[in-house]
Amino acid sequence: MIDPREIRAGNWVIKITGTDINTQSFFEYKAIAFDEYYHTFAKVCFPIKITPAILGKSGFKHEFGDWYINRSVEGIDDGLPFLRYHNADNCWYLEKMKLWSQPVYLHQLQNLFYALSKEELNIQLGRFTNVAMMGPIDLFVKAIEKKSRTRELCKSPG
Repeated sequence: MIDPREIRAGNWVIKITGTDINTQSFFEYKAIAFDEYYHTFAKVCFPIKITPAILGKSGFKHEFGDWYINRSVEGIDDGLPFLRYHNADNCWYLEKMKLWSQPVYLHQLQNLFYALSKEELNIQLGRFTNVAMMGPIDLFVKAIEKKSRTRELCKSPG
């Protein structure tokens, strides 16, 4: 679950939207609406881990293994350097300064971007593929390994 103090209206999360007849949960990417009560909403939500696919859908560009987003400036085509994720050391940088608090989840990146630029990060996630909970979340539930019983085939004498 998400700490309600970390989220604000507009943050993207994975929300449990119901269950099927086998009581498996349905999940959906949702942005928190302005009229939602955060403490109740956070009980049915999980954070979205930042992935290359999500960075690509959030306006970041990929170059030499790093992901970056620049500030638009009049007269400069690519804009000025702003946020960059260096793949080599797995760290986020503001211009050339390493961030002391590294965002891991999308809502943290959104809040950082908003705090620095006073603009919302443009995110286009599309539909969430409903898969087993261990796949996209892997925070609180661990898969149970079943040990299969195998028998050795013995050659019959003779």
